[in-house]
Amino acid sequence: MEQKSQDIDELDSYIRGVNDQELKGVLLKLKNELRKPGASWEIVRKTLYSLWNKNKDTFLDIIPLILK
Repeated sequence: MEQKSQDIDELDSYIRGVNDQELKGVLLKLKNELRKPGASWEIVRKTLYSLWNKNKDTFLDIIPLILK
């Protein structure tokens, strides 16, 4: 459980460094969905796809944080 907390903290830190408000909104939606005990894969998938379309570099930056 501690590792998951560290991963969320890393994601939080990454999100705080994002200046684009639209991109930040997508990242926050993703983070909030991942925090739910029964996170819906469909919502996560759609949010990741949206992130991919908005900024591929950001997508590639956060994927390792999610997959840990």
